[in-house]
Amino acid sequence: MNNLRYLSLFLFFSSLTFADNSIIREKLKSVLPPEAQIESIEPSEIKDIFKVYYGDPQPIYITSDGNFFIFGDMYKISGDRILNITNKDLEKRRAKVLSDIPREEFISFKSKNEKYSVTIFTDVDCGYCKKLHSEIQEYNNLGITINYAAFPRSGIGTESFTKMVGAWCSSNPKKTLSALKSGEKLNLMFCESQPVARHYVTGQKIGVTGTPAIFTSSGFLIPGYKSPKELLEILKG
Repeated sequence: MNNLRYLSLFLFFSSLTFADNSIIREKLKSVLPPEAQIESIEPSEIKDIFKVYYGDPQPIYITSDGNFFIFGDMYKISGDRILNITNKDLEKRRAKVLSDIPREEFISFKSKNEKYSVTIFTDVDCGYCKKLHSEIQEYNNLGITINYAAFPRSGIGTESFTKMVGAWCSSNPKKTLSALKSGEKLNLMFCESQPVARHYVTGQKIGVTGTPAIFTSSGFLIPGYKSPKELLEILKG
């Protein structure tokens, strides 16, 4: 009997959620860009307020009747602290997206005494990316493994994109990437399996707007160049 009761309650609340989702989807059709695709509609921490993800890393918060929405950060008062709920949600989503990138798609410079591992969206023609890479050994010596993902800031099909495809298609990606960041002119090749375009789209999806963009394993974004010692202190928390 109890099992039937729980099943009935589950089905009841599931039907309510489905109804809310349908109303929200219908209402948002008139305000979202035509090309926008709603990825998910999830309950927020506030009753009758839902989070809508539609391609932007930050959600829209919308009432269950679809009549009111907010685009901005949500905060929670917890004792004497104020917590940014939106940032925490963003970090979780970023961490999930980053974990879905196959490890073999990164160009990795591993630390022999690894304490931390970060993912860095990089561009071979970015000045601060070159500076960061020139200190790669120091990052590694401090216990920081660097996993590079490709993010040609000028976009797909540009000269920077072509260079980065060449690095990822090289028989020695680490050596080729280092040479390109040093300004060397190389004969580069193209391969069907190159992940540069996918990395670029992924970077846009999780909010990369410039390089270097450093992400911790928890999805926390550290924008811009940080010296090896600065990055270590941030990672220590």
